[in-house]
Amino acid sequence: MSSRRPFLLFLAFVLALPALAAERVTITVLQTSDLHANLLPWNYARGEAADWGLARVATRVREIRKSSKHVLLLDGGDTIQGAPAGWLEARRPTGGPHFMAVAMNALRYDAMAVGNHEFNFGLEVLRRAQKDSSFPWLSANTRNAAGGGPAFPEYVVKTFGRVRVGVLGLTTPNIPGWEPEANRPGLEWENPVETAARLVPLLRQKERCDVVVVLFHSGLEVDPDTGEANGTDYENHVVRLAKAVPGIDLILTGHSHRRVPLTRVHGVPVTQPGRWGEVLARVDLVVERGKGTARVVEARGELLPSDESVAVDPEVATIARPHHERALAYLGEPIAAATGPFPADRARLEDSALLDLINETQLAATGAQLSMTSLLPFRHDGWKEGPVTVRDVYSVYPFENQLVVVEIDGARLREILEHAATFYESAEWKDGRLLLTPRAGMRPYNFDVVQGASYRIDPTAPAGRRVRDLRYRGREVKDTDVFTLAVNSYRAQGSGGYAALRGARVVRAYNDEVRELLVERLRNARTIDPVTDRNWVLAPETTWAPPAAGGAPAPR
Repeated sequence: MSSRRPFLLFLAFVLALPALAAERVTITVLQTSDLHANLLPWNYARGEAADWGLARVATRVREIRKSSKHVLLLDGGDTIQGAPAGWLEARRPTGGPHFMAVAMNALRYDAMAVGNHEFNFGLEVLRRAQKDSSFPWLSANTRNAAGGGPAFPEYVVKTFGRVRVGVLGLTTPNIPGWEPEANRPGLEWENPVETAARLVPLLRQKERCDVVVVLFHSGLEVDPDTGEANGTDYENHVVRLAKAVPGIDLILTGHSHRRVPLTRVHGVPVTQPGRWGEVLARVDLVVERGKGTARVVEARGELLPSDESVAVDPEVATIARPHHERALAYLGEPIAAATGPFPADRARLEDSALLDLINETQLAATGAQLSMTSLLPFRHDGWKEGPVTVRDVYSVYPFENQLVVVEIDGARLREILEHAATFYESAEWKDGRLLLTPRAGMRPYNFDVVQGASYRIDPTAPAGRRVRDLRYRGREVKDTDVFTLAVNSYRAQGSGGYAALRGARVVRAYNDEVRELLVERLRNARTIDPVTDRNWVLAPETTWAPPAAGGAPAPR
């Protein structure tokens, strides 16, 4: 009897080893972001196939689910606005559930962060799409102004085996800087870092989460390698979040449309899947769970491209088809004929017929004295002579900006133009030409031009002193002069560095979007001429050289 006791004790110890050993569970986190209503691999602006779209992402998701037991599927926001089908569903609804919600429901998304572009069509459209979704729309820092309570669910907790995963949703707080109040009534935004500092401990303690993932519609405000600021700290807060709030295991980012492979920012894994479903971000979190403890011991990540090697998911394609065909019919409608080309390649170097057309449309719609716009695409080929379609207008004005008239004085007008002129970093003469270098970090679509006044920009002068000969109806503009200015709703909030517009008195606000005003104007005109009035020019300061000694006297 006594001889068997050691053996029995040893056997009991061996059998207890699995219970004593730490359990490892792999949570596969998949993320899309900034889908912008793109379901199919199609470039609507160019009318050609493209390597993006949720239908290709869906194929990857279904394949991963076959091999991974624990999958968490998330989206980073800016979901319902962007592609023409999104605009049509918002402005001319079919009466059924929102197609983006239907497609994402089919893929069994677990949650989505609310993006800033969700507000472009107003709260009614946003809430309808949210209601159609079988997953929560998260935004813990979007609050109701009355009472301060959350306007959206703050977080969701999912359980995988014995591992509890908390997903906290956050949104860039600069929405009041982009959206008119009519699109966001009764809402305000907390600093997202402060929100996370309050809720991450709650997820860890009250909700007993073993893993905390932050799903954040915001980008990196500094270069993660160099630490240099990129000038977007007013809208992007990811680096500050990673540095200031402990207890976060993974930050899934969006908003800035960058592809960010899994990298560590202040020790926290961070990734971002670009835009439009061009890649699917995958992060495998290995969670080691022991007696009473659990921690992430490994994070592996990759970006999976939606190239032509990935098949289109048939279910998502079926959901997309009627909306896609509706969008193609809308875009293909010829609305006018151009009697000549409307080039855009030099729109940031000289006055152009294309931008004059937009400004003249804004002036005609509002009766304002001045109008301001920019070439929104980074690059654009302009319009050729011949038929102009809705697609052509969409390509030059892809955003759902509404029209606003604000009141400004001459000092603000000059400040606006001086800010635009900072687009030119440097200027030098070479081989008889003035070579200009654009300013690093200033996005080209933030170079605006003003119609209704005439002016000259001297790119060789110091920034802040480049605008010369500013005149209105031939008279020099004084600081105290008062003007009405037609401008899009995004710029009217002071966005893009136009701080002079921030707080300007709003004279009138229109429900009409600038793009639709352009479409209607062209449809009514039927024929358009590429007219440029040359009201602004790039020209350095010039003067006559002094006469040589003994030279001819000046004429009398």
